[in-house]
Amino acid sequence: MADDNKKFDGRFDGTTGVHFKEGNKDAEKWTESAALKFGNDLLNWMRKEDENIFFDDFIYLQDHTGKYAGKVYPELPSYLAKKHPSFLNILNTCRIIEKTKLKKFSAFDKLNASIAKFLLSAEYGLRDKSDVTSNDESITIQFVNHANNKD
Repeated sequence: MADDNKKFDGRFDGTTGVHFKEGNKDAEKWTESAALKFGNDLLNWMRKEDENIFFDDFIYLQDHTGKYAGKVYPELPSYLAKKHPSFLNILNTCRIIEKTKLKKFSAFDKLNASIAKFLLSAEYGLRDKSDVTSNDESITIQFVNHANNKD
């Protein structure tokens, strides 16, 4: 394929698979200011209700009509995090809130513990580890974080 030789510039519109080209008006819509508005809205939404846990809920289930300069799509948080370090800071806070809610609500039986364990393992690299010692027959279970910089 001829397109395989093109250098990827890290910008992707998330809908058509076409890389943004210099001067493309769609590429210019998500300025840092627009990204921070979206990020702060996501953060405020996550803090507002206990049930507001997952980014997908915010992206798919909220009405974003006319709120933002560009289209809201599933890959948008990743795109904005690569484009704007300030958005990445907000996104990292959102990920911590998501992880904390999964742990907290499963501990208090507000979420299915098996599902929460699966999500913590799949999304954050946490897993339970059993250590058995032969001298006192005790078992220690702990979460071990194996993800790289995914706190």
